[in-house]
Amino acid sequence: MSEIKGFYALQARYPVSAGAQALWNYLMYRANSVWWAMPLLVRNDEIQGALNMKPWAFKRARRELVEGRYLMLEHEGGCRPSRYYLLSCVRPGAVVRPSYTLKGIEKEGEQQG
Repeated sequence: MSEIKGFYALQARYPVSAGAQALWNYLMYRANSVWWAMPLLVRNDEIQGALNMKPWAFKRARRELVEGRYLMLEHEGGCRPSRYYLLSCVRPGAVVRPSYTLKGIEKEGEQQG
């Protein structure tokens, strides 16, 4: 939730289009559905279908997020999925990851011993 709040707080200083906001929200949804395993592997046509976006609008929205430093992207080429890394709006420059852990996995900043 803190990342979502951070994203919209940043819109006052570094705004992106509604299409870019929709793309960012979809990628957050996908990241949550895979327990924040980065990179996200998602095909362009999946995103375009989910958001009802034309290819040119999708590419423009994605470029906005990359240029705004909300997202890092690696293209695989052809019809292979792209690799997406959501960048934190709370910890600038860091890749988004959960602050909680599952039982048996050490918490952020803790060491086992």
